[in-house]
Amino acid sequence: MNTVSGTSAATAQNSQSTSVQRKTILTQEDFLKLFTKQLQYQDPLAPMDNYQMASQMAQLTTVQALGDMTKSMQNLEAYQASTSSMQAVGLIGKKVEATGNTLSIAQDNTISGGAYQLAKTGHAYIQILDANGNIVRVIDDGVKGTSKQKITWDGKNQQGAALPAGNYTFKVSAVDERNQPIQATTSKIATVTGISFENGVAHLNLGSDQITMSDLIAILA
Repeated sequence: MNTVSGTSAATAQNSQSTSVQRKTILTQEDFLKLFTKQLQYQDPLAPMDNYQMASQMAQLTTVQALGDMTKSMQNLEAYQASTSSMQAVGLIGKKVEATGNTLSIAQDNTISGGAYQLAKTGHAYIQILDANGNIVRVIDDGVKGTSKQKITWDGKNQQGAALPAGNYTFKVSAVDERNQPIQATTSKIATVTGISFENGVAHLNLGSDQITMSDLIAILA
């Protein structure tokens, strides 16, 4: 008997707690009920003046407008997510350029590419690093201007031996005629092999790498 009573009491308490939580948000319907009750129980000798009534009606209108705006924003977010997903699917099989500095050698020896751009004319050097951060190749790319430069790597180390399939990164350093460092921005170039979704966000699969639509710089082919 005590167990049943305790369970019933707990259930009633939880139900009451849930009811209280639900009433912490003032809806447009609640606002209208409160306004109606206020008019119903106002002092006949001191009724609400026109200014007060207009002010509260304006508040009611504001609540309704905010509710409509919230719903519109939710609909817009859903539409944008749907559009983004459709665009992502259309990119499968296409070569794209995205922010980053990763390279990869696939099992079929296909090598992804990269690009860089110098802030001003200078002598550029490209370092290729393995997954452990070890430098496996240094490429002297010569003097380059400020236009975007593509990185062409044959997948070999400094000694000319073919490197195994896997993920790699590259770094670009450059100096001007006074041997002062020049800033360089990098990007990666690869083919979209598939699409995956995480928390409603579309991710483009570039081999073993992943990017979002916001990482895209250009669709190359």
